[in-house]
Amino acid sequence: MHERTVDQILSESWESYAQEALASADEHYAGRDQVAELFGEPDPFEEVVAPFGARWPGLAAVPAGRWADAEQVAAQVLADLTGDDADVEAEAWEPYLLDRTYRSGDLPVLAAERGLEGAGCWPYGMDEMCAVLRSWEERFGTRLVGLGDDRVILSVAAPVRTTGEAEAIAAEHFAFSSDNITQGYDETLHAYAANQIVGRQVWCFWWD
Repeated sequence: MHERTVDQILSESWESYAQEALASADEHYAGRDQVAELFGEPDPFEEVVAPFGARWPGLAAVPAGRWADAEQVAAQVLADLTGDDADVEAEAWEPYLLDRTYRSGDLPVLAAERGLEGAGCWPYGMDEMCAVLRSWEERFGTRLVGLGDDRVILSVAAPVRTTGEAEAIAAEHFAFSSDNITQGYDETLHAYAANQIVGRQVWCFWWD
């Protein structure tokens, strides 16, 4: 069986979400009024993913310039997340943090050791998860520092500095884990890029 590329994996996720969101935008279903009363009307898809649209924008470019050492960054990130000065967000991640840093290729063994094979909330098979993480490892110097049945936490050796670069990466994050943006951080893609990607050395993904 031909292995799908990362671009194909994320493109399919992005465009599938777009089709569903656009098709259900004006759909009326039992209980919708109650949901809207409690949580408000969901933002239109076009606003959530701006400056992009229903068509997959493609993979982000590799950041220019020299990276920091990925292993050193990962070790420091893990130390910061487990240290006494860890912030509230890091404290919530504590149950998922690993004993040390790992590479993308370690995911199958890690998942087996933690009883996460076929994890219920992961929307991808193991080969697809590994492919996405390997691509980020190669392009952004990521390492695995946290893992759970509904969560993946990565350190980032090549954090981007501009909004444009961050938005391109945010599109990949949205395709990989739309829940992370629309539910976890309750943000638009543009806001998520500014708040969770620019200058950040930690990426956290969550699935409902």
